[in-house]
Amino acid sequence: MKERFVVLGGCGAIGRVVVRDLFEFHPSCRILIADYNVDAAQAYAKSFRSKRVTSCFTDASRTVPSWRSALPGTVVVNCTQHHFNLNVMRACLRAKAHYVDLGGLFIWTRKQLRLKKQFRDAGLVAILGAGCSPGITNVMARYAGDKMERVDAVRIRVGSRDFDPAPAEFVFPYSAQTIVEEMTLAPWVFDAGRFKKLQPRTRWERVAFPKPVGAVWTVCTRHSEIATLPLAFKRKGVRVCDFKVGFDRAFVKELVRRLKAGETVKDFAKLVPQRQRPNDAEVARVIVEGEGRRITMDCLARANPRWHASAGDMDTGCPPSIVACMVARGMIAPGVWAPEDVVPPRPFFAELRRRGMKITERVS
Repeated sequence: MKERFVVLGGCGAIGRVVVRDLFEFHPSCRILIADYNVDAAQAYAKSFRSKRVTSCFTDASRTVPSWRSALPGTVVVNCTQHHFNLNVMRACLRAKAHYVDLGGLFIWTRKQLRLKKQFRDAGLVAILGAGCSPGITNVMARYAGDKMERVDAVRIRVGSRDFDPAPAEFVFPYSAQTIVEEMTLAPWVFDAGRFKKLQPRTRWERVAFPKPVGAVWTVCTRHSEIATLPLAFKRKGVRVCDFKVGFDRAFVKELVRRLKAGETVKDFAKLVPQRQRPNDAEVARVIVEGEGRRITMDCLARANPRWHASAGDMDTGCPPSIVACMVARGMIAPGVWAPEDVVPPRPFFAELRRRGMKITERVS
């Protein structure tokens, strides 16, 4: 039987990359693009000029989705906003479909983990947070942590650099809703062996990433990795786990000013430009400390102009395609999992390299 995939939000920036990756790297699979914007879904499906790619309307808020007729064993890749995650997971249980998403911003991920028994009993797999971070970073943390008997700290840093001139106007580099949440919601960290909240926009740190990204200011934001990695390394004694992502400090200051002035996510959504030829690079870094040494793992991604995809689109959109195929091929046992629990690092890294990403390891 041919592998079948449903990509929810398949017309969004990340969903489009997931669809393209499935189409180009898994030539025998069937792909259903399910999106609220049905006209865009139809147009994108037709652009492939292949019967392997079809489209349909979907509303992720509905309890009975339009893709419910998908054959049992289909893998649903959820590229919608995280507040739809639980609803889509329950729909997958009813449709007897597997599930992969991009993360649940900590709180939703914790709620989703409670469905583990239901998925296991149904013989279904759910992978929570299979993008860049969470996703690549989680698997790199597992790879490095497996080399130590004791893990003291796991630190995640993500930074990028756009090589095109900065736009004169105020614009958002990606989803306005995601950025607003990252800048306004209290981040969770694991500190001294306990989960705790921080004030938003705190703990700025200048991080020296490898070329061509270079030095970038990063800041703590709420992210899903912190919900699962401390549990994965609990038996190894982990005491610290945090996440920081790169932001231009002037951008953050202007965003806060506009929020205080009454502007909303709806206003900001109009400020996400469509770039025809992205030209940037991104590094996702994981530092695992223990036994008096430090292992630093970096994943360097670059833009793919042919796909009209930025570096962040690539390292977020390709991993869920890779993981979804692992699920479809029976490589992962039933249940609800974080990537560090079940994704095999070496085959995963090999697939990332096939897509032009560079994985490096440094011990100090």
